[in-house]
Amino acid sequence: MLIALVVAGAAWAWWARRRMQKRQLAWLVRAAGASARRGAIITAMSQSLAAFVAVVVLAFSVWVEEAHRVFWLRMPLAVLVIAIYVPYAAVLAPVRVNVKNLRRTPQRRMVESGARPDVADAIARAGRPFALIGSLIFLAAVTVLVWHHLRN
Repeated sequence: MLIALVVAGAAWAWWARRRMQKRQLAWLVRAAGASARRGAIITAMSQSLAAFVAVVVLAFSVWVEEAHRVFWLRMPLAVLVIAIYVPYAAVLAPVRVNVKNLRRTPQRRMVESGARPDVADAIARAGRPFALIGSLIFLAAVTVLVWHHLRN
């Protein structure tokens, strides 16, 4: 069951990331303006805040079940983290495909939408570590989702 949830969650995150990417990249480019430094700061702050909220939601879901036996709240909160935060964190994930036009990098997408190359690079560089953090939070959310089954 755990492996099936990991596969389903990864498929969802990939699909949702594709839908979310255009809006999020456009927002980051608008917020950065012409400043690469401002783009990096806004990216790091927004991704940090989102990661913090995701961890708090997961911690709350575990606490509410352990302290108050409200098991029915743990599962929707974990699914919420998987459905919203994980694709958000993966938007700036680096593309590791060598074929030139198969997949466009986040930097290329931002430049195509009107960002200066240095701004796009700064935003992508600042968001890159959060793809790994999002993956770790995804695994934690799947664990929280099946927590009851793992305990028994």
